[in-house]
Amino acid sequence: MSRISAYESFRDRLFAGDLKPGQFVTQRELAELAGVSLGSAREAIQRLEHDSLLKVHPQRGIQVADVTLRFIREAFQLRSILELAAIPDYCEFHQDKAEATLRDTNDVLQRAQKEASAEVLSQAVDVDWRFHDELVGAINNELVEETYQINAVRLRLIRTNIRLSAKRVFGALEEHIAILEACARGDAEAAQSKLSDHLSVAMQRAMEGI
Repeated sequence: MSRISAYESFRDRLFAGDLKPGQFVTQRELAELAGVSLGSAREAIQRLEHDSLLKVHPQRGIQVADVTLRFIREAFQLRSILELAAIPDYCEFHQDKAEATLRDTNDVLQRAQKEASAEVLSQAVDVDWRFHDELVGAINNELVEETYQINAVRLRLIRTNIRLSAKRVFGALEEHIAILEACARGDAEAAQSKLSDHLSVAMQRAMEGI
């Protein structure tokens, strides 16, 4: 298995909750859990440590990132910097995407309000990430995109450790709709204000959930 595949396997195990925040494990345990060789595990561990998802402690082992208040605050601060900077380009050059994502977000919200099934809530999470991915993609900067993707993994780890309730999903989608409506009409100032509020609320939800 390649280093990238091993990295993705470890990451999936994190998101599945098979590894708990703050847990200590050995290289062999990680390799067995992910179904990879020790060589592939060692290379993947280096990247996971670079992404702040693991910490290697000499003589003690490998520690899974602990989702602390500081971890959450720093992840959301970086998210705010990147996404708020992307709003002007998204509003000016990607109003068609904003309109399409707005329609899909409204559709998922309406279905979720009628039946908050696991499938619909999963679709809600997907459309949530789609907006944030599209937003940062509007900058068209590979360095920004790489930084965003690394931080997105941290944010997904945070979300893994928060109970996903229908109420929280509804609130997040309603906030997205307000942002997207401003983007669709090209109002970058209003969109930035609403996005800033949304990210502040999301960070608070995350902090309350640990």
